Formats: sequence, C-alpha cells, structure tokens
Amino acid sequence: MQWFQKLTSTIADSLWQKNCPICNRPADLILCRDCDRQIAAHQSPEFLQKDHPINPHIPLYSWGIYDGALKRAIAACKYENHPEIMQAIAIKIADQWQRSPMPNNTKKNLAIVPIPLHANKLKSRGFNQAEVAARQFCDRTGLRCYPQLLQRIKDTKAQMLTQSVTERQENLSQAFTAQVTPKQHQVILFDDIYTSGATIREAIATLSKANTKVCGVIVIARPQIPKAQKLKANS
Repeated sequence: MQWFQKLTSTIADSLWQKNCPICNRPADLILCRDCDRQIAAHQSPEFLQKDHPINPHIPLYSWGIYDGALKRAIAACKYENHPEIMQAIAIKIADQWQRSPMPNNTKKNLAIVPIPLHANKLKSRGFNQAEVAARQFCDRTGLRCYPQLLQRIKDTKAQMLTQSVTERQENLSQAFTAQVTPKQHQVILFDDIYTSGATIREAIATLSKANTKVCGVIVIARPQIPKAQKLKANS
C-alpha cells in the first residue's frame, strides 16, 4: 500500500509540475535549479553610498549585479509576463537582508513602499514588478507593504533610454505624488533596477513633502561599475 501511495504522489507531482519561466525546463519550485543557481551567482549585496550617493543619510542596499542571468530574469518577468520570477528573487533578497546590518537599525513601524508604475504601463503590463517583489519581501520579513503611499502621475520613459543627467531629471520631474498623512511614516523604498538614482531621488523628495521619511532604499540590481570608476569615486 505504501508503494502505491508513493506512486500516486509521484504521478501527481509530474502532472502538476510547472516549468521554469526562464528556460521552460521542469522546476522544483518557481525556478529550475540551474536558473536559480545562475541568478544566485550574480548576488553581490552592497551598500552604495560611496559609489552612488543619493543621500548621505539614507542607506541604499543593492542585492545583485544587473547582468547575465539576473538581467535575463528581470526582463522575462517584465516583458514575458512572469511576475513569479520577482517572488523567487524577493525571497533571496529578504533572506540576505535579514543578515545585513541595515535591519538592526529599523523600527517596528517601518514600512516598505515600492516604486510605482504609471497607470498606463500598469494596465499594459498587468502588474508592477517592484510591488510584486516588495510584497513577497514583506511576507518573508514581517514588514508592512504600503504601495498606496506613492503614485506615479507622469508617464515617463525608461531611465535607461535617457542620454544625459539633464534629460533624466526632466523625465522624472514631478513624476510622483504621495499621500499626505498627519502622522509621519518611516519607510524603505523598493525598486527593481538602480541606474543613476534619479527615480529614487524624486521619490524621496515627493515623500518628504508628504510627511513621510525615507530611512533606506532596497534595489534588486545595479549595473556593474568598472574598477577604475570605483577607484576614482572613492579617491
């Protein structure tokens, strides 16, 4: 009887087994082991104040390098309708985050605010990848998620398509609005990709005007910085 139960369980698992959304091979959970391993290989947790100053008083935590398997995974999520990829990555970020120095300084009333999409892009894509990741992150860490606190009211183009600092600033000028609350909220911003920091800076400025203090920033990935550029930034 025991062998029969094992056989039926194996058959059920094979019938209901999902394929990896990145490579389409059989997956144990969300991702197959190979894709999961390749994404983890691009993990490089780092606080970025020295190389990417947004605000000297706001720590910015980046989980990985925007390259290779991690870059492909984010693209598959956003452009091939696989939000579950963000959930898998967010679990890794949450586990690493809880071992980092940053949570030791957080407070119980701290909340996570994902960088929002404009309504047009949200309708087209069907989900906000930053919010999907932020909600999974909060489920894992026990923090609260407040996606309604910040809204994008300007349909901006992707920052990676802008050519200069001035163009990036103009692209994001007055891009957000925030709920004004009588009691000050303390939050951490959450986004998928960090490039120049212009999006984060505009979000921080908008939230500060609405009585919300940004205590930190979490991003999934950042571009690889050439070693020579790092040495120049730190000199």
